[in-house]
Parts: sequence; structure tokens; C-alpha cells
Amino acid sequence: MTSSSETESAGRGGSVSIRPEIALSWKRSALSGVDPGREFDATPADDLDLTGRLLRAARPVLDEVGIQIAGTELCVLLADPDCRIVASVFDNPAVARRMERLGAIVGSRFGEDRAGTNALGTPLEVRRGVAVNGPEHYLEQFKELSCYGHPIIHPVTRRVEGILDLTCIAPQVNSLFAPFLQRAAADIERRLLEGSRASEQRLVDAFHRVSPQRHVAVAAISEDLLLSNRTAQEMLDGADHAVLRGLAADLQPNQSRTVRIELASGESVTVQADRIAGADGGALFLVQPTSRRSVPIPRGSTRPESAGTRTSRKLQRLRHTDDAVLVLGEPGSGRTSAARDIADDRCTHSLDAAHIAVRGLDAWVAELGTHLQGRAADGVSPDVLVVEQVQLLPESVHPLLAGALAGTGPRIVLTACPEPDLPRPVAALVARCPERVVLPPLRQRRAELPDIAQVMLDEIAPGARLTASAIEALGAAQWPGNLAELTVVLDKAVARARAAKSAADGAARDPSRSVGNRAPLRITVADLPARCRTSDRVTRLGGRERAERQAIVDALTECGGNKVHAAAQLGISRSTLYTRMRALDITR
Repeated sequence: MTSSSETESAGRGGSVSIRPEIALSWKRSALSGVDPGREFDATPADDLDLTGRLLRAARPVLDEVGIQIAGTELCVLLADPDCRIVASVFDNPAVARRMERLGAIVGSRFGEDRAGTNALGTPLEVRRGVAVNGPEHYLEQFKELSCYGHPIIHPVTRRVEGILDLTCIAPQVNSLFAPFLQRAAADIERRLLEGSRASEQRLVDAFHRVSPQRHVAVAAISEDLLLSNRTAQEMLDGADHAVLRGLAADLQPNQSRTVRIELASGESVTVQADRIAGADGGALFLVQPTSRRSVPIPRGSTRPESAGTRTSRKLQRLRHTDDAVLVLGEPGSGRTSAARDIADDRCTHSLDAAHIAVRGLDAWVAELGTHLQGRAADGVSPDVLVVEQVQLLPESVHPLLAGALAGTGPRIVLTACPEPDLPRPVAALVARCPERVVLPPLRQRRAELPDIAQVMLDEIAPGARLTASAIEALGAAQWPGNLAELTVVLDKAVARARAAKSAADGAARDPSRSVGNRAPLRITVADLPARCRTSDRVTRLGGRERAERQAIVDALTECGGNKVHAAAQLGISRSTLYTRMRALDITR
């Protein structure tokens, strides 16, 4: 249904005023491709959880509701977080048969993307109670019903655990539906909280029975709880926790399974997974290396060498050789600086393949040939010739450069994009370099980022300092522009901090004097560009969660913020998208 839906409704029964929340729901339904004239597809899902905590908490309440609606011709439906009906209560068999003919059976999916505007899917989208009167339903076959739906929200996690719906066969919802169903939902939420406490205690008890094992990583994981001993804290990261949760999902209560997996660190381990009965899907994991390490894990103050330190040591070593070197890295990762480090203080000349488009191929090749033959225009022959961005070189130049790599002229240093992105002919050319340096992108150097940022800041504004919250925010950014982007961000942050400082002092001062004359310039989160002001919660995400967050942000950006299209692009339901957005702190 398109924007003509309102007109069509008016035409059937006079002038109908569409409430804004219903109009928005119709728009979401239309964007999902729902046809208002088609028959609802009630094919039930085959992976329902009919023994989970939602039903355990809801059954006593539904029994009481069944008594209260006796003789009213009403029915109550309970749906799970994916908007699939998991329980129903009917006043009498006639109501049950009528509702079942309309598709209200256990397992049928009533999300807006399948059933349009209705009192199960719409409350799930807006996270609050919604009344849907007969003509306000999106599908024609539901217009004889009027319903009120209310979400069931866990008191602690604030996740939507389910949806409760009260339906009558009438043109309009009774005003008493809302308070009646709100009380029932509140009772289920209270029982969920009580059940969570009991299930968590079972998982904690199981963990404490085995956790003293020093040489075994022990972790107890449920949907809302994570416990681990010291060994597990050192061995497992966020990505590993996600894998363990996946193992638990495949187990039945009290079932045990032993598997061999590879951790995010690359270490092979054996995992014994035990599903704890009554712990709402929680499981206990015992993780041991497949083979005992021959080298003890460094402890105390000893830290593994960072990627930046390894790169610096390699560059220093290459200064003292004459072999051709290939420097690989993303744009902005410091390829030009690395080439300069390799050349050290020797006479160096640089040519950038990007300049071919401006200067012309013939002129560029002529200069390259001049330097390769040791006949520089200024009379000074270079000891080192740097050719940057060789991935942009046309194939006609490759033989000339290949000859230089095999010849006895100046030392050749090439820079290029990451190896997987190299065109095949260029990859064959640069393979002739006996030495190569791979520069890690900034997003893989988060542990070094505070030191990197401070070095840059000292060059931009000597004496300026980053606050702890600003450092955390910088550490959460993705840095597609790498070091070059960080330089721009810090430059803008310094300018903003100086402006704020001048305003606070009451009078503008010479920026070069404002840093040193009084208190040092402090760069806070507020001084950073908006795209870098990421929350502390995001900074604590593991590698896999960061990747998932970025994928969702990218999809939302490409779809202009349309969550229906973004969910379709990601291959997930809209309710799952909302859940992951809340879990990963994505607000848009």
C-alpha cells in the first residue's frame, strides 16, 4: 500500500482520520513490500522455543487472563521477540476457529514486514503499547478485528522479550483493553525478573564448582551474564565469547559436548561445553589448549611487541641494505614516511604515479628514465629512487621498472596499496622486490594510538594534552584514512579547543601563546569531530562486535537511515536489527 492508503480507506467508509503512529506503520509496511490485498501467509516457524523463560513466566499469567476473559468473545496472543506467536488464549472454540482461519496459530509470524500494521508487529517496532482499530490494519483480511498490543520488556536488560495482544471482533478497541493488558504484561515482566535471578544463580553455582582450576580456562556464559576465571580472561576475547554462545545454542539442557576450535588469537583449543538446566540457555565452558605451550606466557610488566614497534625495527634494518623494497599499506598509513625512513640521509628522488594524469605519461617516463640512468636534471644522481603508488602505473611502464629492479642503478623503493588490492600485472612486478614492509592500518594499532596521537599533537600544538575520554573516543573510531585522517582530526580539535579557551578567557589571544602561557591546552571529547565522539560502551566492544557494528552503520548510511532496507541488505529481520542496534549503541 502506498500513500493512497488513506484515501482508499476513506473511500470505503467515509472520511477516516489516520493517526500518525498508524500512518508511519503503513509506510513501514509498504516499504517492506507487503501487499494489503494479499492473504496473510501463516506458515509457522519450525524453530520456536516453547520451553524458554518467556513462556515459563507467562503461563501462570495467561491462565489467569483466560479466566478473566471468559464470556467476552476475546482472545489473547503472546508472541516472542521475533513476533512469532508462541501461546494463545481464546474465550471459546468459535473464536479460536475464526482466529485460526485468519492465521493466528502458534508459530505464525506477525512482524510488520509480513503482516503489515497489527497489534503484535507494530508495538514491537515502537516499543510501547499500540491500539489498532479495524480499518487501521494494513491487510484487508484483518480489518474485522480490533486489537491492543503491549511489549513485554525485561526490567533489567530492557530488551523486548515478547508482545502481548488482546483482540476482539469489532470495529474499535475497548478503552479498558490498555490497562487490562498493561497489568498482565507487568506481571509477566515481574516473573521474568524473578526467573532471571534464579537462573543466573544456577549458572553462578555451576561456575563456582569448577572455577578454582588454575590451568583450565573456565567461563559461564548466558544471554545476560559472563563469568570467567583469570585463565579465561587471558585466553578469550569478545569474538571467542560469541563462538561459545553459538555452541551453547546447539545444546539441550544438561547436554554436554566436546569440540576443538580455533580462538581469535589463532590458538587451537579443546572446549567442553555443558548446558546448565534451568539457566535460560546458560552454559559452562572448560577450555584447554590442544597442546601444552612450550614457551610460557609472558607475565608481569613484559608486553608483546606492538605492530608499530615491529615495523620501526624492520625499517631501521632496511636502512643498511641496498635491496629493493616494497612498502604496502592503505592510503594515509604512512607509506611516504616509511620510504623516507628507508632512504635515511641518502640522496633521494621521488616520483608519484598519480602525477601521470597531470604531467602526461611521456614526461613522467622520461624523468623516470633520467634518474634510472643516473643523469638527473640538477646534476645530482639519486642514491635512492622512490616510486609511489605503483598500482596506478600503466602496464607499458612495467618493463622499464622491472629492468631497474634487476639492474645496478639507484636503490628502488616502491609504495603501493595493500597486496589483495593490487592488479595482477602490478602484483607480478612488485614480486621482484626482495624486501617488503606491510604497514598496519591504524585500526589495528589501537594499543599504540594514545602514543601516536600524542606525538602528532606535540607537532601541532606543543604542550597540548588529550584527556582520557578523548583517548577512549579516538580508540573507538575506525580510521579509514589512517594516520592522515588522525592528523586532520587532531588539527581540527586543537583549533576548536583554542577557540573555546580564548572564549573562556574573555579575549582572543595569539594561538601560539595561548598554549604555553597558562594551563596546558586540554583536548576533550567535545573538541573532536562528531564522527569521533563514540561512547565508552563502544570502546569496550570486541573485534567481531566492532565489525558487526560497522557493518550495520554502513548499511544504515547506504539506505539513508531506512531500517527496513538496511535489515534486508544485512539479511536479518528488522526486529533483530533493532536489537543489535541497542546492544551495539547505534543511535540513528
